[in-house]
Amino acid sequence: MSVNGSTATATAVNLTRKDYETGQEVRWCPGCGDYGILGAVQFALAEMGADPANTVFVSGIGCAARLPYYMNTYGMHGIHGRAPALATGVAMANPSLDVWVIGGDGDMLSIGGNHLIHALRRNVNIKILMFNNEIYGLTKGQYSPTSRVGTNSPTSPLGSVDRPASPAAFALGAGGRFIARGFDVSKNLPDVLKAAHAHQGAAFVEIFQNCIVYNKDQIGRASCRERVSSP
Repeated sequence: MSVNGSTATATAVNLTRKDYETGQEVRWCPGCGDYGILGAVQFALAEMGADPANTVFVSGIGCAARLPYYMNTYGMHGIHGRAPALATGVAMANPSLDVWVIGGDGDMLSIGGNHLIHALRRNVNIKILMFNNEIYGLTKGQYSPTSRVGTNSPTSPLGSVDRPASPAAFALGAGGRFIARGFDVSKNLPDVLKAAHAHQGAAFVEIFQNCIVYNKDQIGRASCRERVSSP
């Protein structure tokens, strides 16, 4: 593991979002919802007074997986789909740490599906954030496990015929104890993240967003609110 930015000691009060920024150039596409999620994570940590020296972000592969680079905390960037397994090891080795898992719908529900099931089933104290834009963005727009029927992509030029997976239903089936939904531009997203952090055990948060390059306007604000509130 490595520290992103300067080393930190015991954290005092009155932390702000800037205490969790690294100063590195954030390299997502302009207008990507990942910016909003990054801000929500930083705001939530500041409001909780989370100690950067006691916080770890673990990710796999994909656009979402870049988030640990932009957090002035400890971070681990693993291989495709293995973030839940890596995070489980970190949390079990040092239960005093706040461990967060970052991944996209493709990373966590495709090659990482097996690891996600067991992280939720075992109920280790990790907080799992799945960024769901219903597409593979980093690898040029292939359809993902959550892509809707009819989605046009390089791997489904005539429209996807696969029924999409529901991450929340997946988490329920795996025995998840805390399951929540939010969306990237919601002013309430930091509150959702704080609630996940307060849960003792595995917490799963599905965050809806658009890929502005390959899946633009697929998820509108109205449909986000409807999906967040639906079972």
